[in-house]
Amino acid sequence: MALALELENLGRDVLVLESGDISIDNGIAEASRAEIVDPKRHAEMSLTVCRALGGTSWTWGGRCVPYDEIDFMARGFVADACWPIEHEAVSPWYKQAAKYLLCGSDRFAMPHRFSNSVFTMDFVERWATDSQIINVHRDALLRSKRIQISLRATVVGLKLSANQNAVEALEVATPAGPRTIRARHFIIAAGGVETTRLLLWFQKKYISHFGGLDGPLGRYYMGHLSGKIASIQFQTPDNIQDLDFFRDETGSFCRRRFLLTPQAQIREKLLNTAFWPDNPPFYDPCHRSFVLSGTFLALAFPPTGRRILPEAIRLAHTGTRPYKVLPHLRNAVLGAPTGVLEMYRVLRDRFLMKPKKPGFLVSNKGGRYALHYHAEQVPTAESRIRLTGEKDAYGVPRASIDLRFTEQDVESVVQSHRILDQALRTSGMGYLVYNHNENRIRNVVWDTAADGYHQIGGVRMGKDPTASVVDADLRVHGLPNLAVASSAVFPSSGQANSTLLAVAFAMRLAHRLAKAD
Repeated sequence: MALALELENLGRDVLVLESGDISIDNGIAEASRAEIVDPKRHAEMSLTVCRALGGTSWTWGGRCVPYDEIDFMARGFVADACWPIEHEAVSPWYKQAAKYLLCGSDRFAMPHRFSNSVFTMDFVERWATDSQIINVHRDALLRSKRIQISLRATVVGLKLSANQNAVEALEVATPAGPRTIRARHFIIAAGGVETTRLLLWFQKKYISHFGGLDGPLGRYYMGHLSGKIASIQFQTPDNIQDLDFFRDETGSFCRRRFLLTPQAQIREKLLNTAFWPDNPPFYDPCHRSFVLSGTFLALAFPPTGRRILPEAIRLAHTGTRPYKVLPHLRNAVLGAPTGVLEMYRVLRDRFLMKPKKPGFLVSNKGGRYALHYHAEQVPTAESRIRLTGEKDAYGVPRASIDLRFTEQDVESVVQSHRILDQALRTSGMGYLVYNHNENRIRNVVWDTAADGYHQIGGVRMGKDPTASVVDADLRVHGLPNLAVASSAVFPSSGQANSTLLAVAFAMRLAHRLAKAD
């Protein structure tokens, strides 16, 4: 969406080939079904991919976070995390990306009094005023005189020139039959997995391209480690207000997080990790909260829950079956006298406020909250996407996804908590309380290591055509008129989710193409 709209603003004509329809069609979505080598590690594609105009903006949560300077730095303890550019080459495009993502501003730095040499609260995440940004951009896309949208048009093949140094055309399956699409420039923006899958399919015909057979294409597939192994206890309960959602001068919601400073990461050889206070799990009735149990009961009933949250987020909050319904009902009944007003405020902020509040924290006088971590995953060649022998309805082989985590990933999560705990105690802000015995913590991190939503790597950028697929300008090595706009090009995952950086790269790509013409 953002790429097409920006190219339109630059006076360029754009044809958008959308495999899906104007809205979600489960029949079309079946084409994205993949073989998940370890279902414990990777979410089903039905939760992570959306073949429809607007793509995963239909299910996106709305969080916008920039990558950090350290992510682009050469770190000797993070092998294969080599960016061919510095952060400053793409960071100026955050402003335009923020405009399309409706998050108000590209201001993410907001100094805070508690920041020190080990951890910082100086940076915020921003939230889209409407996470389903297709609702905002749909009319502009459909009414544009320069953007032509072809629905139910699925790319199934690639045709190169006689000397194989440029793309001549795309082969497209449509309800009316096969078509051949010619253009000056071709951009694949189909999501991390599907983009990788298409290029692997093209490579079957053009084996010397995309890094060569069994080369970098499909390798270094990454996401993030995310979960809770501890709670944070504030010395002063009111300190939670510094880490709750707030609206800035643009009207958009923001939230501070704990980040380990670059100095601390380098000194301790830790991967980039963000932390933020959260409610205890909704599905655990031991919290004895009227609001949390009421929310759980609403989410556990699918027709209601799916109207409140995207399905992947809903399932994370409801936990595994069988549900402990009776204890939650008991919490709801016993907590009603004091909890009704707080529940009203939560519902008001989530459904009546414009823009709606992205989430909520149920405050408590004890000052203890669950601590959520969101951690970098190291790139490893064995974590990869391949093709299977099974083909979808369009004749394209399905993907086989083998997402792998490492000891370094797990050790970094554990050590990052310990460093944060020490820094919190030294600052007098608080301390961590672990949810498990010390000898179980590593196992818990291993057991919960999973992703599939951020889909990083697989089509990594770099300078060496034998070790990467695209160059610093997102052009496929050896095919200058074919580019990739996707989180699949990122050589490392950082602590941030991939949306903002992916759109920033798309803005940079749009201006490069317009200037080249």
